[in-house]
Amino acid sequence: MQINSKNVNSTQLVNLPVKLTFKISNVSEIRAMIDKFIEYYRDTESGEFSCRILLPRDLKSEDDVKRLGATIHSEIMFSLKKNKLTMNLRDIRYIHDTDNYGWLLLNPKAAEKLL
Repeated sequence: MQINSKNVNSTQLVNLPVKLTFKISNVSEIRAMIDKFIEYYRDTESGEFSCRILLPRDLKSEDDVKRLGATIHSEIMFSLKKNKLTMNLRDIRYIHDTDNYGWLLLNPKAAEKLL
């Protein structure tokens, strides 16, 4: 479930401490990211899970960024299912800085605290 970042202070999102951060600029980087993400998700207590994915704002078009994000989302979902893990995450999408979009994947209780 996506949370509307308009309800949350963007500075709060940018400065939110997370345990794991990925910066992805092309499709070839996704597989390694997914492997690390799944390992971290499996090994972390669900209440402590926090991950940030940064996507570039300078791609040729906004559609390229949307495709990159959609690919990451579908790979996460597929990998969770393949590893028989239950998805217990909320995602928040926001503008991280002038060069990156931010995407937070958090335990739902942690996400609710931001609202």
